[in-house]
Amino acid sequence: MTIGYQTDKPVANAEIYRRCANFGVLHVNVALFERGGWLLWLEIKYGVKLDKTADFDFLGWIVAACSIGCTIANPIYGYWNQKTMSVKWPVIAGFLIAALGQLWYGLLASFSSNVKWLMLCARLLTGLGVGNVSALRAYAAMASTPDDRMRAISFGVAGFALGFSFGPVISSAFTPLGEDGIHIVGVHVNMYSSVAYLMVVICLLASLSVYFFFKENYAGVLTKEEKENDDIVIPKFDRPAAFICIYLFMIVNIIATIVEVMSSPLTTVMYDWKDSDSVFYNGMILAASSAVSFSLNVAQGTTRIGKIDKRIQMLFGLSLFLLYQLFMYPWSFYSGPLNFLPDGVETTHAGGCYPSYAWCAETTRVPIFIYFFCFIVIFGVAFPFVETTSPTLFSEILGPRKQGNMQGVFSLCGSFAPVIASLSSTLIFKHTGYRYVTILQTACLLLAVLLILLFYKRLVPLKPIMKSETSTTIISSK
Repeated sequence: MTIGYQTDKPVANAEIYRRCANFGVLHVNVALFERGGWLLWLEIKYGVKLDKTADFDFLGWIVAACSIGCTIANPIYGYWNQKTMSVKWPVIAGFLIAALGQLWYGLLASFSSNVKWLMLCARLLTGLGVGNVSALRAYAAMASTPDDRMRAISFGVAGFALGFSFGPVISSAFTPLGEDGIHIVGVHVNMYSSVAYLMVVICLLASLSVYFFFKENYAGVLTKEEKENDDIVIPKFDRPAAFICIYLFMIVNIIATIVEVMSSPLTTVMYDWKDSDSVFYNGMILAASSAVSFSLNVAQGTTRIGKIDKRIQMLFGLSLFLLYQLFMYPWSFYSGPLNFLPDGVETTHAGGCYPSYAWCAETTRVPIFIYFFCFIVIFGVAFPFVETTSPTLFSEILGPRKQGNMQGVFSLCGSFAPVIASLSSTLIFKHTGYRYVTILQTACLLLAVLLILLFYKRLVPLKPIMKSETSTTIISSK
């Protein structure tokens, strides 16, 4: 393990790309373990199938359980990294815990009672594992110099996008097994559990690859010796600026979660898609959107796009999110109202609104081509400009110091946001439709734009102070 600040030391391009590639590969694994939004609604249907006592509200907690686990684990992994200056062991521990959670999830069909509680625990345990992302973010900030930090973090986020792109493909590959599935050596394997078993294998392989091939290098941290010998003083970081970056990251996670959780029920009521069609088409749309984001993330790390002022990039991304809300609002000039399900028919066989959704009688239908365009193009382009730049700027605001604890706080807030989003959006959708979900997101986005504009001059990287400058200032003041 190498530690030392290297702002003035040339770093070979091959070494830079090796660090960034390591970071990206680890994020692909984390994204796959979380299994993303493409399975959230599928898990709800699986929960209903296994335990008929699981009502809609409880299933909302099952969806949120992974994020709750992440929220609990993020500061723990961050503190572990802060104290030991190691990313290898926190990451390996997280992968192994996630593997246990996935194994638990895969074995749910073997239980005959309290399945909903067991599913909740499995999701929570998986979240406790993938909370290791805070250690990854700390490593990205501390293993890169200011010149290559955007590249390191953009490659990491690109790894996330790639993981989400693979998600629907993996899911569809196992759909031929069906809900009934087959039995292998007494273990029930179906279209739901097979993905979990595959994740167990990937977790174990990821742990082995990190142990044998991952090399730690902390090029962006001033060591104690360097602080004493070098003519550099690290000042306190700007707390309001740091918390604005945290808020921006929370907004991105809230929007992503709402889209992931709401996509299946929304298209069921708007376009009369039955469950299987909704899961399949939304999965493919998500894969396409993630592919667009992946391409832009790579471009941010390898082209002049990443050199654009991060504040401008974030404002551009937020503007696109606002444009999405504008298009997806149920305007009166859209066609409508929405259709209701026939009596006694479930969404497994047909699409439409449940009789209890009284708001459907007064809600219009967003044209399907607008839905496709917004999901694939607007989201695909918008996410990298906020999701990548906010953590990059956050790490630069903190400066060349140990960042484990603060990155733990950053990841904690990012993980807690989906908990709020998943529970509130399902509740609002159930009683009032998606009109007020759109209005709530718009308000959060406008606040983010306002904060950037008000604190524009303070959203800049921390600049170390030269000791000679400090001494000169003190003498001149006398």
